Amino acid sequence: MLEVRHLKLVRAIADEGGPTRAAARLHLSQSAVSHQLAELEGRLGVQLFARVQRKLTPTVAGARLIEEARSLLSELARVERDLHREGARKREVVNIVTESFTSYPWFPTVVAALAEKAPHIELRIALSATREPVAALLRGTVDVAIVSSPVRDRALVSTPMFADEWTVLLGRDHRLARRTSISATELGQETLIAQDAPRADVERLRDILAAERAPMPRVVGVPLTSVLVDCVRAGLGIGLVSKWAVATDIARGDVVARRFTKAGLPEQWVALTRRDAAGKSLDLVIELVKRAASPAARR
Repeated sequence: MLEVRHLKLVRAIADEGGPTRAAARLHLSQSAVSHQLAELEGRLGVQLFARVQRKLTPTVAGARLIEEARSLLSELARVERDLHREGARKREVVNIVTESFTSYPWFPTVVAALAEKAPHIELRIALSATREPVAALLRGTVDVAIVSSPVRDRALVSTPMFADEWTVLLGRDHRLARRTSISATELGQETLIAQDAPRADVERLRDILAAERAPMPRVVGVPLTSVLVDCVRAGLGIGLVSKWAVATDIARGDVVARRFTKAGLPEQWVALTRRDAAGKSLDLVIELVKRAASPAARR
């Protein structure tokens, strides 16, 4: 039954001592104020003001309503101010992409953290930039690129993220699944299910195979990380991927991961941003991604 206008009405009457001055404060006629007061008392079934020596004095019920009206209207004003400030803040869209892989299991965690810490930031995945993240970054279509291949460009800022390693992905029933590591020679004899890899990674693999005099495996390209995992699980080939990109699939037991070569092949992931676009918002996004996506955080 109570509306904001009723709360403002009783507060104005109490503050101004009567309907005449309350009417001026509320930009209403005196008769309108009297009518609204009568309507409110009728709704509540209780008298709120008593006329004492030409002044309206609050009754016990009126005094209680006035006290609550002051508190509620003050809180409402605070909420309005907060919402106005929030609405006035420019909404920021941050486009992010991961080199080579289309797996983003950490994305919900980061979005939830942003909703709490910086609700004005909207995080979007720039999937179309997966093949050429650095070029997209320099064009301005991507704000953060998570890459492992070395980049030397003065226009870019590199922030270390986490260490990872290449891992061979196998179906659970694959003949090599019981091995602790897969050699270059063994890899060369298999069908390799792969996504588009950066040139540096391809050259690194070729150098390893050449050093072991191992053949280059037959490569079947797929567009998505999830498809790569499905093909491996179905026994159509094996994968050679960064472990963090398929950590969720490994944890579920859908596939098994084995070290590539006995020594393993470490790699360092970094977050790239344009130097002219650096700021607190991008720093926050990078820090949240680092926490959520690092192999240590997902064990």
